[in-house]
Amino acid sequence: MFKSLYIMLLLSLLSVKSFAQRYLTPVFSSTTVSINIQYGSSTNYRGNTQNLLLDFYEPTGDIATERPLVIYVHGGGFIDTNQSKNLVHIVAFSDSMARRGYAVACINYRLDTSISNRAVINAMHDAKAAVRFFKSNRTTCKIDTSLIFIGGESAGAITSMTTTYINKTSEVLYSPSSPQSTNVTVEGNSGNPEFSSQTKAALCFCGGTKTVLNELLFDTSAIEINPNPSLLIIHGTNDPLITTSSSLNLAIRANNVGVPNLFYPMYGATHCPWFFPLTDSWKYLDTLIDYTVPFLYACVQNSTNINEVNKILDVNIYPNPAKNTINIVSKSIDNKSITVTITSLDNKLVYNKKEIINGSKLSIDVANLMSGAYIIKLTSGEEYFYEKIIIQ
Repeated sequence: MFKSLYIMLLLSLLSVKSFAQRYLTPVFSSTTVSINIQYGSSTNYRGNTQNLLLDFYEPTGDIATERPLVIYVHGGGFIDTNQSKNLVHIVAFSDSMARRGYAVACINYRLDTSISNRAVINAMHDAKAAVRFFKSNRTTCKIDTSLIFIGGESAGAITSMTTTYINKTSEVLYSPSSPQSTNVTVEGNSGNPEFSSQTKAALCFCGGTKTVLNELLFDTSAIEINPNPSLLIIHGTNDPLITTSSSLNLAIRANNVGVPNLFYPMYGATHCPWFFPLTDSWKYLDTLIDYTVPFLYACVQNSTNINEVNKILDVNIYPNPAKNTINIVSKSIDNKSITVTITSLDNKLVYNKKEIINGSKLSIDVANLMSGAYIIKLTSGEEYFYEKIIIQ
């Protein structure tokens, strides 16, 4: 049906420490890609009809009749025409996921002249149409429609958040900046209206509620317990465009309403550090994939606690929020040396000590820390654990 081409592995990716298993490790040797498939159309800011296109990746020779789908949305501040679905790192990410057994779609969407309500909502409407396209073509594309994930970087991350969590007309008012969208419906009219746009989870890579210009791009009140798609957040701590606190607001809201979520900081990293040819871009892309793979696997397995699958160290930290003391509990590293570091959101190290967990429990005095959000990291050998903590 689609014109296809074959691509081989573009880079060597850091694999999860596990035996070869679908959705965890690359079990296919190559990927089949169908390019420039039209998934919808809509009117752009110039008043012209724009065809909406995607590239579709699937494992070569896969006999499965239903696969989970990952939809990837590129960044570019909703305006940068140099950003697209076929950037080197997006192709590499898609190839890696497809070789693990996923179907992957990278989409283009309507861009604009400025960051505005119109730009954000048009992008959301297009992405929702992409979700509906695959539900409409579930048999042809071999999609498990209960396992559709949407994610992206920067503007693509914000688009993934709006696509996943905005489900009321009142929420379409965000971002409040002009020009305003002429279509204030939730679903829009970019295509495939007879199907649902609901997704299983959102992947927020270097996205958040605001930009450095203080543009309100996403209102966290849209994240609600019902429905409750899970949320993965990955963010560089030295991001100059969308601050770490802007992304952490998403995680705090998700925690408050009971939406399963994970927050991974990339210490010292800039905005979208996997963007080729930035320094160490391949290394950061490896890390991005290393964080994303187990999260998706937990969602595919319908785990009731995504953290249990994603923690490399089996650790529980309580209370959180805390006032004077936090307790670290772990039977797996009892009587072993661990390094405990606590870092503020502006990347200042406020605690760094080697400790011994005795009797499966370690207590850390945090009474001298200022109120706010921090990232705690535990390291034991090559294993590690991250978690966000709130000090009251």
